[in-house]
Amino acid sequence: MKAIKALSLSLIVCSVMLVGASTTSEAGNRCTDHCADRYKVAKDACRLIPLKTERKICERRAKEVKEDCKHRCR
Repeated sequence: MKAIKALSLSLIVCSVMLVGASTTSEAGNRCTDHCADRYKVAKDACRLIPLKTERKICERRAKEVKEDCKHRCR
């Protein structure tokens, strides 16, 4: 049961990230805009997690990925 939940959550996250990756803004720095868009999609996917502690861990990881992405843009 736990494996099914994890698999379904990962599929949701991946599909949402693919949809969000195609909607980058034309104005501003494209690289940082791309990082921000991916962060928003990942955070929205994290909001689907019912347990607060796991949701916060997911949001924290998404933010770390965003900061790493922005660091690579420089």
